[in-house]
Amino acid sequence: MSVSGAKGMLYDAMKDLRLRFDSIRSQWADEARHHFEKEEIESLEPRVLAAIKALDGVTEIIQRVHRECGDDSDSFF
Repeated sequence: MSVSGAKGMLYDAMKDLRLRFDSIRSQWADEARHHFEKEEIESLEPRVLAAIKALDGVTEIIQRVHRECGDDSDSFF
C-alpha cells in the first residue's frame, strides 16, 4: 500500500466513524455516551490528524530518498 493510500484510508475511516457516531447521538443520550464521546472519539481525532501529518513527513522522506538514490519511480505514492 502506498503512503498516500494509507493516509486516505485513515482519513476516510475517521470521517466514517464520526458520521456513524453522529447518526446515533440522538438515540444514545446518556452519560455513557458523553463519556465515550469525550474519552474516545474526541481524543482520537487529534491523534488521527497527527498521524496523517506524520504520513506527509514520511512521503517527503521517501521522495528525498528516491531523488538521492536516483530512483524516479513513484511506486510508493
